[in-house]
Amino acid sequence: MLSFYRKFSIYIALVAMTGIALFLTGCTDNKQLKQDLLQAAAKQQEIVNYRFQGSVELKADAALFGQTSPMTATLFALLKDSQIDYKGVAALEPPRMEADLSVTPAGGTAIDIPVLIKDSKLYFHMPPLNKQDEYMTLPIAPPKDQASGSDASGALKNTGRLTAEITKQLLSGADPDWLQTTKEAVTLQDGSPGKQIALSVTPKNEQAVADYLNQSVLPSLSAQLKTNGLASDAWSSALGAIRLRAPSSIEMRIDSDGFIREQKWDLVFTSGGSANEHHLIWTHDLSDINRNPAFAREVPAKQKSLEELLRFLKPAGAAQK
Repeated sequence: MLSFYRKFSIYIALVAMTGIALFLTGCTDNKQLKQDLLQAAAKQQEIVNYRFQGSVELKADAALFGQTSPMTATLFALLKDSQIDYKGVAALEPPRMEADLSVTPAGGTAIDIPVLIKDSKLYFHMPPLNKQDEYMTLPIAPPKDQASGSDASGALKNTGRLTAEITKQLLSGADPDWLQTTKEAVTLQDGSPGKQIALSVTPKNEQAVADYLNQSVLPSLSAQLKTNGLASDAWSSALGAIRLRAPSSIEMRIDSDGFIREQKWDLVFTSGGSANEHHLIWTHDLSDINRNPAFAREVPAKQKSLEELLRFLKPAGAAQK
């Protein structure tokens, strides 16, 4: 009987120790998490219309882009140290999007920029440049000898495919152990349940993640963005020089239908040979997926072409030459 109790005690101790170990290490099937993310990324190709909202906050210095064009430098000066909020509606066939952007410079007043993409034209209202109800207009259809899909309208139409391909590039060779999930279901912004999966960069895996991104992801990602008209040479070069640092994370929340509904990218990174750290926080949420959300903005009656604006801004001496 004593022997039985001794064996029983040892058995209970082993079960208890195993339970504690599982509690401390978790029972997460990381390989399954990776498959869940890849399946959700592929699912994005089924999206044909949706509402969206998000924000971008970039803390960076001018060294991020090095020597660049005046236009890129001006755009970067507007974006860095600013809070950008956006929301809108999009449909992929035919391509149409309307959005409201709000750019708030550090210590400054918000600049509201309404945007419309319709019939292969881009319309936007810039308060410093346009009169009330007047919009800048730009044709965004590519030349006839240029492959379709490399303009803003084509990029909008290919959103689902590009999202799936980019996410696949990011995750296909990633170590499943870099992924984490919550024990309980998370609640999406509309109150429905979802599943959160995050890729975390820690001091322990920082070197491995950075090497993986720089060798296997960023070169092809940069080329793909450039091919689809979503990045200039300067942006592509800057993207290729990025090196991710800890602590960083990419969180994705998947709804019950398998769509990636909410994302948060919280990234710390350096660029080139500089040790200066930059910080990017990007959130992006989708709703009303494939429910035909209504558009409210029509083509503006008052329009000004970019050529008109450039002629207006041209110095008098230059105009006389």
